[in-house]
Amino acid sequence: MNLPDITNDHIDEVDYTVLDFETTGLSPNAGDRVCEIGAVKLRGGAVIETLGTLIDPERPITAGAYAVNGISPQMLVGAPTFAELAERVARLIGDSIIVAYNAPFDMSFLLSEFKLLGMTEPRNPVVDALSLARQLLPGLGKYPQENVARVIGVPFPVSHRALEDAMVTSRLFLVFSSILKAYGCTKAGDLMRRDLGTTLDARRMAIVNEALVGKRNLWIKYLSPANFEITDRIVSPIQCMTGNTGRGTSTYLIGYCHSAGGERNFRLDRILDLRLVHGSAV
Repeated sequence: MNLPDITNDHIDEVDYTVLDFETTGLSPNAGDRVCEIGAVKLRGGAVIETLGTLIDPERPITAGAYAVNGISPQMLVGAPTFAELAERVARLIGDSIIVAYNAPFDMSFLLSEFKLLGMTEPRNPVVDALSLARQLLPGLGKYPQENVARVIGVPFPVSHRALEDAMVTSRLFLVFSSILKAYGCTKAGDLMRRDLGTTLDARRMAIVNEALVGKRNLWIKYLSPANFEITDRIVSPIQCMTGNTGRGTSTYLIGYCHSAGGERNFRLDRILDLRLVHGSAV
């Protein structure tokens, strides 16, 4: 099936199918199979359809996989096979953009299951929410889904069960989409870029320079490196400078933080959103 090119469409005008798989092991090339699927269909930021079910993988679950997902052979008794669900999964995905957290892993299993059935493999555009997290939330160190969810304030109810994980990924994806839109990256294709850090820094710098020239205050949404909290602040910018982070150089906004009541340094790439505030800086 030839899919329409939707990468130039507005982010909010495209359907997304968020997928998460629990598996019998780490590699379909080693014969591992899907043992649970979670899928969430998004349209206009709203959930319009979900699919969540255990799947008979038709092979044993490895001890390592069981230690992670807790899915036992007894739980899979009477579960449908992927063959019984494949057409429903294909219809659910349709011509949407596929989203997954660590997409290469989930996509390898999706393509393998379709290939085993002799079905046409999905050729939909794919967004890796893990890649977005690394680009949009720099400095976290480690990026497991539950850690990113905690930083953003997304509840993480159950770890490593497919539908629950797909719902968490959906909420993370919507937050990441909002950050991109705040900086004018509004095309669906922007979600798949690997240069977002550079692009967003340039747009942040343009707004900061406008505030410095016009002596205006800034409202910023900032990811604090101390405890990885996201806070809203009003800042009177003083200057920008480049400093060494230990892993390279970064640009810092130096300004009077009205929330803290003193001068603070803000790393530019940790400003998730910023806007000029009416009125002059103090």
